[in-house]
Amino acid sequence: MAYGKTESKNESVKDTGLEQVIIMLREDLIGELEAINQYQAHIDKIDNDEVRGLLEHIRDDEKEHVAEITHLLARIDVIQREKFAEDHTVAPEERVVNESSHDDEKVATIGNMFGKK
Repeated sequence: MAYGKTESKNESVKDTGLEQVIIMLREDLIGELEAINQYQAHIDKIDNDEVRGLLEHIRDDEKEHVAEITHLLARIDVIQREKFAEDHTVAPEERVVNESSHDDEKVATIGNMFGKK
């Protein structure tokens, strides 16, 4: 079962190795998101400032991992990249990525979703 269309110089050759990598990256993404939620739940219950500070730092590292995996998926999975470019949650003129964007700005990133490059 194909999970996405991968970029390949030779489109007639199915790159199952890359498809497996995409599946693994998605599983890794799930793990990172679960870790963020777990760290946040612990942060919310801890009164010790030193421990909270460390856990907040670790949680933020996990958020960086989410961004890195998301960017990688957008580069290697053509369908996923197209879906990032399609934002049905806002009007076209309010989209982070739109038709008038430069080619290097067409892939949505966590940073440009919040107005940063």
